[in-house]
Amino acid sequence: MAILFLILLFPPLPSHANELSVLGGTTESVDTGERSYAWQAAFRHDFLRNFSASLSWFNEGHLEEHKRDGFAAQGWGRVLLLDNRLSSGGGAGIYHYFDTKLLPAANHVNAHGWAPVYSLAATYYMERPWFAQVAVNHIHPGNDINTNTYMVGVGYRLRKEAALPSRPGEGDRRAKTTGYEVMPFLGQVVVNRPGNDSGIGGGIEFRTGIDEHLDWTATWLNEDVPGTFHRAGLGTQIWLVDAFFARRITLGFGAGLYSFFDREPPPGSGASGRLDIAGLLTITTSYRFSDPWFTRFNWSRVMSNDSRDTDLFLLGLGYRWES
Repeated sequence: MAILFLILLFPPLPSHANELSVLGGTTESVDTGERSYAWQAAFRHDFLRNFSASLSWFNEGHLEEHKRDGFAAQGWGRVLLLDNRLSSGGGAGIYHYFDTKLLPAANHVNAHGWAPVYSLAATYYMERPWFAQVAVNHIHPGNDINTNTYMVGVGYRLRKEAALPSRPGEGDRRAKTTGYEVMPFLGQVVVNRPGNDSGIGGGIEFRTGIDEHLDWTATWLNEDVPGTFHRAGLGTQIWLVDAFFARRITLGFGAGLYSFFDREPPPGSGASGRLDIAGLLTITTSYRFSDPWFTRFNWSRVMSNDSRDTDLFLLGLGYRWES
């Protein structure tokens, strides 16, 4: 009954109410007063006129002993003013962070954790599809530094493609965002440690649609950072995806596991090689420039348990066919 009341009170927004924004500004450590840069990329979906949800990537810059970033999921409430041109609201949610903590003797540790994140944002909608936004975020982990970020930026309202019509004899159906796809890729691997050593990454990805907004992938990854490590293995992820602009552009967020063999384990491990499992998070976008052919960019974070987290920036050319 409560959900029905909200739906009647706040009718759904049109289907184009999906927003992509990029903001930049300053990070302030609440504990020490130290400052650094900050930036944020966010995707927001409006479920109701006054309620929405967002997925964001935060980068809190380089404080003296911390390099922290991560993703956040938040729910939002807002009030629309000035004939719906100005939006003011607040959000709260959970932030999964990756903190490269610097230790004495040039050592480091990659700390992973969860923290609540609270946000205030004001958005001014200009002529469609652009808007400007100001945001303040407070991140409050229990066993890491507390920070505030102050950011300003711009955004774009994404035009949503309507679902495909039903074929004769079929009931209502929704088109999967993805059919079947196969894509080799190549790019750069960056190690999250002082110096940010880099190397070559590559592999091949198979992707298939499960539902309108769900994909599944199986990916062979190869990470080669000379003098640091050589990892290779199989990753699998579940994805939230959507398509825009006549279904030519897709956006997605994936999470899963990466089972790999490391030819160069950490010093002192006493082994010449090892099998291990790491977490795998990926942000993706693709452009379909013809019916079967597309190009895709993946930004992946490998969450290791030996303080050798990596970022993979991978670009591929793929072929797709309908399921």
